[in-house]
Amino acid sequence: MKHKCKVACLQVKAREYKDRNLTENNILEMIDTAGRENAQLLVLPEAVYPVYYLSSLFVKDPDEFNNSTLNLIKKIKRKAKKYQCYIAFGFVENDQKNKKLYNAAMLVNTEGKEILRARKSYLWHFDADWFSSGIDFTVAKTEFGKVGMFICADGRLPEIPRCLSLNGANIMLDLTNWVTGGFKKENLSNPQAEYMVPVRAMENQAWIIAANKVGLEANSILYCGKSAVFTPQGEIAKMATSYKEEILYYEIPLKSIESKETDEMDFQNERRPELYGILTLPNKNTPIYSLMMEKKSRNCSPLFTAVTQLDFNTNFKDYLNQIIFSIKNMIQQKAKLIILPENQFIFPEKGKDIIERICKVFQDKKAMIAISVIERIEEKYFKTTFLLYSGKIIGKYRKTHLDNNEKELLKPGDLGLPVFHTPYGNIGIMIGYEGYYPEIARVLSLKGAEIIIWPSKFGKDQQVKISQCRSSENKIFIACSNSISGKGNGHSLITSPSGHVLSACLENKEQSCMASLLLQLSLNKNIVPNTDVIINRNPKKYQILIQEREAKIEN
Repeated sequence: MKHKCKVACLQVKAREYKDRNLTENNILEMIDTAGRENAQLLVLPEAVYPVYYLSSLFVKDPDEFNNSTLNLIKKIKRKAKKYQCYIAFGFVENDQKNKKLYNAAMLVNTEGKEILRARKSYLWHFDADWFSSGIDFTVAKTEFGKVGMFICADGRLPEIPRCLSLNGANIMLDLTNWVTGGFKKENLSNPQAEYMVPVRAMENQAWIIAANKVGLEANSILYCGKSAVFTPQGEIAKMATSYKEEILYYEIPLKSIESKETDEMDFQNERRPELYGILTLPNKNTPIYSLMMEKKSRNCSPLFTAVTQLDFNTNFKDYLNQIIFSIKNMIQQKAKLIILPENQFIFPEKGKDIIERICKVFQDKKAMIAISVIERIEEKYFKTTFLLYSGKIIGKYRKTHLDNNEKELLKPGDLGLPVFHTPYGNIGIMIGYEGYYPEIARVLSLKGAEIIIWPSKFGKDQQVKISQCRSSENKIFIACSNSISGKGNGHSLITSPSGHVLSACLENKEQSCMASLLLQLSLNKNIVPNTDVIINRNPKKYQILIQEREAKIEN
């Protein structure tokens, strides 16, 4: 395998259907430019030809562009062979035999041969008016490693990039048409560019190369540009502008794709497929579907929620006084759900005493308290988040996915991934680095959670983008309480089902922040017409998510 791969994101200007000949010439000229710069992997946007918006207002007959599309494919294949490069490009595939159109992408190798084809699976908005859904998540072997492709909104569903990753992809190509709105073209953006695709790279420990269009199509579809290369750490290695046609170049160090293990954990081998069975159930068989379809009225009172970040005292008496004061302070300010951060390995023998003390002090308070302690059961220790209400334990979750620093002391949780039906709504819990695993938040959402509480102790702000992503991909509230003990940096936050930050804390400061949450919003899983985060999943195609690791990738 080579040491580096020079990639080129070809950020193409959008044009109207009637100008598709200009589009073809522009595509070929940009390929020539990148080829002369010795780019080894060229990525063009979704539906770069003929157009993305295939409304009958503009396109009278889908067959009329079929020949020109096939001719363009031949020309692109010749360019790949001429410049000895790989080229990925999005196009409208016309299956004339079955009378179907697909939003497709093709990867061509240095010999000018097609080695991979993807069809958009998670159709967006008006896509379903003319496109059929694809269902194959295969990858291709290249001299740069295994490459997978997904198309635009496919990146909103964590299952699709995860399937590619489990099939061995270390590099993922996101051929996209990120749409947007805004007052100034210089400031355009999109949630996928800002936090969703970076999290996809992070959770799969893969490089993601995204190519988008710029400009306006059909007087209504505005593209935000921002073609980018995202690192396996979820960082933006390089990003294009939001308004200018350009080619973005970047050299990927291929040594960095050889392993998906980090200092914290191995993000594939530490998965717990036996806990993810609900991911492959038919959507109609999930608890959240029943809740979405319910006709009876629900409690519509907002849940006033507080996340608290603390620098935990190491003296037991001071520790108890500290958390009791913090809880009292939030109850005084009318909080009904109070979440304390993930703890360190402090007071491993005192977990039971802590819970009993908190129950006793707050037994007459109609507030829920989420507190994490080290729980001892005989000779086993668990990291457990207890959910308390009016002095009683109404639920507890034992951390199921341990990071490397926890394995010597703790055992993986044995209570599954439960959702608790409380006086204030359905609550799921994940702890610490479990937020990296998209399966956990998805399982909790499918089980009917309206809010996920997330005690954590991150030091590099991973919790911010992850909270936004988990909220947006599941249309659910996330309340993350991040510690400032040890390496924790604070920046606790609460995010809405749209991924917006509703409230946030300062960095490295003992503080609580609050937000009023209308949990009923978590039962509306529709993003735009025809695009629902639950109903439009394709669970029967996600079987790899629940398979044991050894069976997934050939050696």
